[in-house]
Amino acid sequence: MSGYFGLNVPFIEYCGIKGLESGPGWTLSGVDIVPGLCNSMGNGHGGLIMTLLDVAMGSASRLTDPAAVGVITVDLHTTFIGPARGQLRCRADVLRKMGRTVFCEALIRDGNGEIVAKGVGTFKLRHGQAQPGSEG
Repeated sequence: MSGYFGLNVPFIEYCGIKGLESGPGWTLSGVDIVPGLCNSMGNGHGGLIMTLLDVAMGSASRLTDPAAVGVITVDLHTTFIGPARGQLRCRADVLRKMGRTVFCEALIRDGNGEIVAKGVGTFKLRHGQAQPGSEG
């Protein structure tokens, strides 16, 4: 599977976010913090952290339904817990799916296993014609 869990998303590629693994109701994503992704304190920028949470949970949601061509983020809550440094990994899990609405949570950890951020999100599955850049 190429792209980010089957989709080519230029912004995700620009951020360096990679889809690493997936299974029924979950995804594992990663990003390496490099200087261009940092805030003024030298840590990973909060916008990058929120993007990682969003795309990881969105992909976990989308992968619950083979007919889904994408998702729309309805709600996203982020709690920043520690500094974002080095290699980050984000595990996203589907909590519940009700029709086309999917509820998820995710944790981002650094290379030492320390929690960097937690997210909770609600996503709406999108059906219909795939957008340019999608596969399948």
